[in-house]
Amino acid sequence: SRINAVLARRQPGSALKPFIYALALEKGWTAATLINDAPLEEGVGYGMHEYDNYSRSFYGPISLREALGNSLNIPAVKALQYVGGENFLAFLHTVGITSLLEHPNHYGDGIALGNGEVSLLEMVQAYTVLARGGVYRPLSWQAARGKRSGSLRVMSAETASLISDILSDPAAREKEFGWGSILNLPYQTAVKTGTSSGYHDAWAFGYNDAFTVGVWLGNLDY
Repeated sequence: SRINAVLARRQPGSALKPFIYALALEKGWTAATLINDAPLEEGVGYGMHEYDNYSRSFYGPISLREALGNSLNIPAVKALQYVGGENFLAFLHTVGITSLLEHPNHYGDGIALGNGEVSLLEMVQAYTVLARGGVYRPLSWQAARGKRSGSLRVMSAETASLISDILSDPAAREKEFGWGSILNLPYQTAVKTGTSSGYHDAWAFGYNDAFTVGVWLGNLDY
């Protein structure tokens, strides 16, 4: 049987983080809000889970701008705790990520790090909301152009603009990605990567004023 890689569901990893911070901005945080990036351990089931950053470094109090730009894990968990898991899942539904139907307790704080399964199509739909300045408009296939239903504002233009500014700012990601990052593009472009647990899936999303692009890399048999 054939697998449609655009519709298959997989863990998006850090690619969900911009939407946690978008909701935090909607709720009152700013790009300068300080979040403490310090060791964090939480009870999960009958054991403890220790959160870590990709580089195994901790940066202490760090601005939301740098927390998102560097894709730090512990600040993302704290941002999720600020907005609330139930609110975050509801927000994801408004931007087109509708696969995450379990109770918030099913995902726990791990949803901040992308432990739920979503499709490439849903993720691209969500990133178009940021690209359109906070407006949701359903994607349509090339063959069905002109059949789209209307638009709906789901976040403020200010929030979408700020997230886009952070994701296109090389200085905001310098700590973890360095100055010579492959994410630094010649034309101002917002970019975000994601990796699933176990490194089964690698994702990249990018958008500017003309295009939104999503890429998944992995094996269809995991």
